[in-house]
Amino acid sequence: MLSLSGINKRFGDVQALANVSLDFRAGEIHALLGENGAGKSTLMHVLAGLYRPDGGAIRLDGATVRFTSPLAARRAGIGMVHQHFTLVEPLTVAENLVMCSPQRPRFRLSRRRAVRHAVELAARAGLDLGDPQAISATLPVGLRQRVEILKALAGDTRILILDEPTAVLTREESLQLFTLLRRLREDGRLILFITHKLREVAEVADRVTVMRRGHVVATVDVASISEGAMAELMIGAAAPQRHPRSAVAADAPELLRVDAVSTAADGGCRLQAASCTIRAGEILGIAGVAGNGQQELFEVLIGLRAAAGGRIEIAGKCLDNSTPAAAAGAGIGHIPPDRHHDALVLPMSVAENAILNRGVLARLRRGMWLPNAAVRQFAAEIVQRHLVQTDTLDTPVSSLSGGNQQRLIVGRQLAPQPRVLVAVNPTRGLDIAAAHAVHDALDTFVAAGRGVLLISADLDEVLDLSHRVAVLYAGRLSTALTPPVLPETIGRLMAGATQ
Repeated sequence: MLSLSGINKRFGDVQALANVSLDFRAGEIHALLGENGAGKSTLMHVLAGLYRPDGGAIRLDGATVRFTSPLAARRAGIGMVHQHFTLVEPLTVAENLVMCSPQRPRFRLSRRRAVRHAVELAARAGLDLGDPQAISATLPVGLRQRVEILKALAGDTRILILDEPTAVLTREESLQLFTLLRRLREDGRLILFITHKLREVAEVADRVTVMRRGHVVATVDVASISEGAMAELMIGAAAPQRHPRSAVAADAPELLRVDAVSTAADGGCRLQAASCTIRAGEILGIAGVAGNGQQELFEVLIGLRAAAGGRIEIAGKCLDNSTPAAAAGAGIGHIPPDRHHDALVLPMSVAENAILNRGVLARLRRGMWLPNAAVRQFAAEIVQRHLVQTDTLDTPVSSLSGGNQQRLIVGRQLAPQPRVLVAVNPTRGLDIAAAHAVHDALDTFVAAGRGVLLISADLDEVLDLSHRVAVLYAGRLSTALTPPVLPETIGRLMAGATQ
């Protein structure tokens, strides 16, 4: 169905794609693997009409095509779900979906018809859409991802490109997506699937292409290769292994106490008397389907949302979380859920983004002045310690791959060494080696007597990292469980089973 021949793409001094040649078949799910910056997303952006290649040819059904815009690619039947969301945030879910429909009205929009279209599209795809009249800006990350998938399917899509589509989906949501992809494959469509999760490749893909530094390393049938061999092709070495989790001392000091905290009903999921504690040296994992109060818990703890009831204590002192500054001053740091929306200023440089943290600025500032030499030295240390791949410190952070952007954020947010770190999907979009590096950084962080509240859609990540695990369902936080905990037990709690 689709053929690439000698595709090249350069950004400044970086050769993002080097003579890439690939053939894709109708009725297959084809996975693309590679480290952050390997060229996977760049290649898919060429196919989706976002980038024009510097050289090479694209053939669709045997005919050479040139996509001068994403609209041209859409008209050819190519839809893409981007790693970073492209919703028009002031519009509702239904309005975002109807914009992508070939049958969209030219002059006047019937909201009732748009809602019906959204409900029907979600039913066909088998995805839970929530309230189709919700404003897109208010949606939790997982629900935004589902809307993006439905947007890509809204037209006559023959080729569906998904860039890390399960990065913020729970295991159950991912399985629903895989069922949908298999159904699309049976209809003769081509699915191109970028992921860092080897288990997903083994579960759903027919063939896999591994890329490294802009080159194609190998294309193989998934049935003929092990997960370990795929990892070795990706990173050029055996995949790192996690070390067994050690127990936290029972008499370790209590760093965070959340006591019966509730939030007001404002269109989202209201927290209902949520309680938990974190001791020094402990990672408390929070699992749950997106939209069950994770965003509200995160915002309450970092001062973006006022609690309607209950009490939060840091090291035994009541937290005034009326502002993010007050929460940060009390010792709460965070890794936000959406790096483009909440963590980076994309036109600014790597060095400038590296210091966008209250604690970092306090350390570097000299009275009224912010010495440029100190800024660059600090940024260089973050880049080196967390293996951020960038040409220079002056490179716009928008030109970094998603994984390298995430490494920069993690390094910056850990640098001030807060008492408690609230980390939401901290390894979203990271390859195997980079994800392990973040996990090791969190282990080192808590080993120094600090605490982490880990909110993640990746159940494996929660179970691997956490000393205790709790589940959020409909705004209620379960009692924390001490591993070993079976994934089936967590799954039942995520589905609403009582403790």
